[in-house]
Amino acid sequence: MTILSWPADGHRYPTETNLMTIDILVAPKHRFDEILQDIHNTSGEVVSQDAGLSIDDVVTITAIYRNAIDDRAAWWKIRREVNARFATHPDIQTRTLAAIPGNVIGEIAGFSSENIGAIAERWIAEDGATPGTSQNAMDSLASLVAACNIATTQSTEVLLRTNQPPNAFERAFSTLGGKELANYQKAFGKWDDTKRHEAHQKYNYYQKQGLANCLALVLRDLTRPKTKKVNLKADQRTIQRHIAKRVKAYRKNPCPILGSPGDPVKLITLTFDIEYEGYVDFDFDTRPDAISDIRWEERTEECLEIPHWNEGMQRFCYDGIPLNVTLHDGSKTKITSEAGEDVYERYIGDMLRDSLIDARESGLFDNLPLARECFMLVAGTHANYAWPDERGFCDAHSAHRHDGG
Repeated sequence: MTILSWPADGHRYPTETNLMTIDILVAPKHRFDEILQDIHNTSGEVVSQDAGLSIDDVVTITAIYRNAIDDRAAWWKIRREVNARFATHPDIQTRTLAAIPGNVIGEIAGFSSENIGAIAERWIAEDGATPGTSQNAMDSLASLVAACNIATTQSTEVLLRTNQPPNAFERAFSTLGGKELANYQKAFGKWDDTKRHEAHQKYNYYQKQGLANCLALVLRDLTRPKTKKVNLKADQRTIQRHIAKRVKAYRKNPCPILGSPGDPVKLITLTFDIEYEGYVDFDFDTRPDAISDIRWEERTEECLEIPHWNEGMQRFCYDGIPLNVTLHDGSKTKITSEAGEDVYERYIGDMLRDSLIDARESGLFDNLPLARECFMLVAGTHANYAWPDERGFCDAHSAHRHDGG
């Protein structure tokens, strides 16, 4: 049996590349890191705003000038040379900064008006060229040549700064007015850039879930007092009651998350999240291929919200403050930022695993319309935790298996 690898989508979201801009700057070499981190663009001498070219365009321009555009080996050598100093912001992946090498700056600084016209025509004919017209290409190239001349005179660097686009959170925030706007400004005005980016991620996540009042949810998550401890023994009791309630409801009205209500249950799932929210989602899958085609689905109205799981993760992961945790066996431990999220995920996942096993062994699932071989699954939707592992799924006698009648 082939089991798909467990997905872990992490913190990646689609970027709005059509709204990005790239500026040409001239600045001393030692200011590279400062300019990369300055997302408000207050540092560095801007030669051209929204210059209409990227670092890959510089590769193309250089290859054309060296008459190497059709020589793939030479082109790759130029690409490695030009991309030698390229950096991405540690928290905001759409924020980048690239420094054009000194010898390339010298070449471009020497371009004549005839060079600019000839190169521009070749440039826009290449796949992936940023400018759309010959005039756009000539204007962009002229700005680059001007910057390279300034840098040559000053013995400084030419930098290409990619500015992150206006995100969905910022646009939603900008539509507010009156007292509502004042309330949000009071809260959001205190946040640093990293926390604002976290707000953007959360806002996007809530939008993808189809939730209403996403701004209010973000405000709730990032302004309420953070939990100082997590008691998984108490949480387990709450979750066990939730499972029993969901089982009772399913017996009365079969409504699987995937598959047909008339088919037997092939997979019992218990998924959880700590990264963006804090919740548990218990459901059933009746598809015949449920085991070989694991899918993540979520019905928001059926989830059990446990927000302090997310708050606990933020405490040790983002704030660097240890989190006290009572495990479901009653023992106590402490999670530090050095331990990482994996340890925290494992504590929660193991508690959920034991909760499922206890439910099965207590006979809670006996009156459900189970398939002859019905399996159980625990997994984190934005985590590395999954039980059972691939080997366990393939083992018909492993502890997760539940044989129906």
